[in-house]
Amino acid sequence: MAWVIVPGSNDVWEYDNAGTSSYSDAPGTVTAGIRTFTMPNGNVHKLYVRCRKAGEDLTGLAAEDRGELSKDFYDARVV
Repeated sequence: MAWVIVPGSNDVWEYDNAGTSSYSDAPGTVTAGIRTFTMPNGNVHKLYVRCRKAGEDLTGLAAEDRGELSKDFYDARVV
């Protein structure tokens, strides 16, 4: 497990590149901390599944307490 800065987040968010989805009913597959799923209309979405604010200590918090971040959103911010 390694915490990696989310590109495009201006060093505010990190994700666990070995994280797995905490949501048992979440669609798609998780690889390297990124969940990928296809919507019924055919659009593919990607989410970082285990996130924290950069440097935050998650001791005592469940992985889902921080939710997921849209990789698609942050990818669009990278110039």
